[in-house]
Amino acid sequence: MDKNTGIGLLLIALILGGYMWWSSQNAENYNKERQKIIDSISRIEKKQEVVNIKPEEPDSVQQLHSKEIAVENLGELMAASLEGTEEFVTVENEKLIVTFSNKGGRIWSVEFKEYQNYNDFKNKNTNPLKMFYGDENAFSIGLFAKSQNIKTSDFYFVPQIPNPKLNVTSDSLQIPFRLYADTVSYIEFVYTLYKDDFKVGFDINFVGMKNHIDQRSTTVDVNWKLNLYRQEKGFTNESNYTTIAYKYPGETSIEDISAAKDAANETVKTRLEWINFKQHFFSAIIVTNGSINNKLNYAAYKAEDPQHRLKTFETNFQIEFSSQKNSNIPLSFYFIPNHFQTLKSGGHSFEKIIPLGGSIIGIINRAVVIPVFNFLRNYIESFGLIILILTILIKTLILPLTWKSYLSSAKMRVLKPEIDKIGAKYPDSKDAMKKQQEIMGLYKKTGVNMFGGCLPMILQMPILFALFRFFPSSIELRQRSFLWADDLSAYDSIVDLPFSIPFYGSNVSLFTLLMAVSIIISSKISMAQQGGLNAQMKQMNVMMTYIMPIFMLAFFNSYSSGLTYYYFLSNLITIGQTTIIRKYFVNEDALRKQLNEKASKHQSNPKKKKMSFTERLMKKQQELERLNKQQTKKKK
Repeated sequence: MDKNTGIGLLLIALILGGYMWWSSQNAENYNKERQKIIDSISRIEKKQEVVNIKPEEPDSVQQLHSKEIAVENLGELMAASLEGTEEFVTVENEKLIVTFSNKGGRIWSVEFKEYQNYNDFKNKNTNPLKMFYGDENAFSIGLFAKSQNIKTSDFYFVPQIPNPKLNVTSDSLQIPFRLYADTVSYIEFVYTLYKDDFKVGFDINFVGMKNHIDQRSTTVDVNWKLNLYRQEKGFTNESNYTTIAYKYPGETSIEDISAAKDAANETVKTRLEWINFKQHFFSAIIVTNGSINNKLNYAAYKAEDPQHRLKTFETNFQIEFSSQKNSNIPLSFYFIPNHFQTLKSGGHSFEKIIPLGGSIIGIINRAVVIPVFNFLRNYIESFGLIILILTILIKTLILPLTWKSYLSSAKMRVLKPEIDKIGAKYPDSKDAMKKQQEIMGLYKKTGVNMFGGCLPMILQMPILFALFRFFPSSIELRQRSFLWADDLSAYDSIVDLPFSIPFYGSNVSLFTLLMAVSIIISSKISMAQQGGLNAQMKQMNVMMTYIMPIFMLAFFNSYSSGLTYYYFLSNLITIGQTTIIRKYFVNEDALRKQLNEKASKHQSNPKKKKMSFTERLMKKQQELERLNKQQTKKKK
């Protein structure tokens, strides 16, 4: 590894470290101020709750101790709905199988027809992927009816459909459930499935309920809870991409809760457009169109959970409505794969759910990587071959930067004998400033920019980060095999260990091993090109040659094998490009002659229209040396 490459990597590390520090400081300050506001609101709400509580009123219909009391408080029909037998209605369209329960009139399960979980895929079963199912999940509307706080989850609704199994054969199909307060008054949940869509429309209708709902009620409380199950190969990787995301109305960006914790909660007092219970590759979204007082929380399970549960998500929020007339609250569910074009077609900026990166990184992914990837998919079936072609295209695109970086390194290598002579001329550390000035003068005469090899490397970093974001988030790679990797969206494993190594895991990823080896080879080739190095640069090279690959080996072992395969290919191509450039396109004797000619021209005509960076640096150093001499004289 040459000096320029080492300096470039050091600059990149400093930039990244500074950015992470700046982000953490801003986030910490923001969270402190935000928490102060939340605490203040909570204190006010607690005071209001103390004033408004009426101990004699039960909190839920479950506290009504007798049938007589239930009839008196709720009416005969609604009280009768507290008891019943749970029945199910299953509706199927081209994308989903949705099962509804009459208990609470809720969605009981959702299955994706075009997808499978990893275990079924591995065992060649064709079962649809179940995103969630069962009584561990909950959906409920809470409101005041006849001075009683009720929850719809406590009641048995009446389905308004002819049979329990239906297919969506026309453009759409409605599935209504009703909870009667009397013969002409009811709360109605109307679900709408469309023929070829991941959307499930959801309307809450209050018909003739004016005399049954407390006139002071202006909001209904919504509770939604889902237990999401493991669907992918690697628990850690899937868990790291599973979280709660949400969006403010009128904004194009989204927010999410950090997925790294075992448990997390957040309170959002402002309005939200939608809330997403997001798994790695699938989302359950409720479009609230302006919910308020949103409480969001999740709890994570351990990898060894016997039920294969991943995380439990829950949200509580309020929707405004009028209790004095027939009211309709239009909501929508989206049970949808995290596929960029599919999410984008749903509107509401859903595509921002996929963590493709912000600013320039996100632009590279959305404007370049995804279109090229989709274009190649139209003609090539093998995803391993698609990644290979994509890598070649990217390396070809940045070849001018690679060429410039190599040429700068070659110039520095050619000048090294001259620099060594200058070093021998000033062996004393007291003459370090003079030595540096003379080296700068050499660069100025020959027209060499000492940082010329760094800039091309820095310009390549956005592409590197963009692909780091793209491959692990791409559902297209899910359950796509290549060579020994059975799923390019997850880690590949040639050996499954009976124990777990800290910071590494219990699997041995061959693509990650190959990536680490290719980094070592690339670094050694760069070191050989540089020749003799001082002690400091030798230490840096040892770190970059061996410590960095070891770090990356541990970090990427549980990552997407598609990503590590790409990095391996990228390193191989870089090694090939470097070898070819040096052997066939750069003649160091001719380059030395060219630099000597520039030095001669500079001596005969030293004037320049614009001062270069090296010259400005020299001038600063000379000024600093002059000031140091003045201070030394004053002390004497």
